[in-house]
Amino acid sequence: MAKEKSVLVLGVGPDQGLGVALCKKFAEEGYTVFGCGRNKENMNSLENTSVSNGTIRGVVADVTNPDDVINVFKKIDESETQLESVIYNAGNNNAKPFLDMDLAFFQDLWEVCAKGAFLVSQQAIPRLLEGGGSLLFTGATASIRSRPPFTAFAAAKSAERSLAQGLSKEFGPQGIHVAHVIIDGIIDGDKVNLRFPDFANSKGEDGKLDIESIAENFLMLHKQKKSTWSFEIDLRPWSENW
Repeated sequence: MAKEKSVLVLGVGPDQGLGVALCKKFAEEGYTVFGCGRNKENMNSLENTSVSNGTIRGVVADVTNPDDVINVFKKIDESETQLESVIYNAGNNNAKPFLDMDLAFFQDLWEVCAKGAFLVSQQAIPRLLEGGGSLLFTGATASIRSRPPFTAFAAAKSAERSLAQGLSKEFGPQGIHVAHVIIDGIIDGDKVNLRFPDFANSKGEDGKLDIESIAENFLMLHKQKKSTWSFEIDLRPWSENW
């Protein structure tokens, strides 16, 4: 009897965020989705998310903690599902002028974007090698372009992108589709709408990236035929300067 298929989404926050949208999108496709985040309240809310197909389970974990990462994958193993996709959506976009930042600030960004991506990939790849699948990363404008006061964030996100590119070249020929999605603009979610409402409103109609549409692109990448695999796509509003 064939195993149920599962998806792991890491970096799941509040309800109106990309992490939750990704969980919903893949659950609607019939997957058992494991959503992972640091906030227990968010994970409890995630488990109560209504979906017409599939299931969503919340797992509390810190992607920068090696033991936490191992335990997340153990939970998937214990579920006896076939892991088909891992989505690394964790990130912490903080800005600070270079001479105002200390080592702790710089290292915190690197820990989430680069170290966490490394720890998750080391657990994901052996499992994905068993039956193929996808390993998808959420990138940012800073993944390919650095400008102040986001210098530390850019250093961390470009490291994550380089990791993804190397994994794509090494494990693509072995059946794992590794892809990187550059989010070039402001996501229309709680993070910006609640913290910076005036700035969010200034973007106007369709001036922010629609969360549902972003999630659809991740699903598209997961479903891509091997003859047309993309390593990288960039998503931006029509009005975004680039």
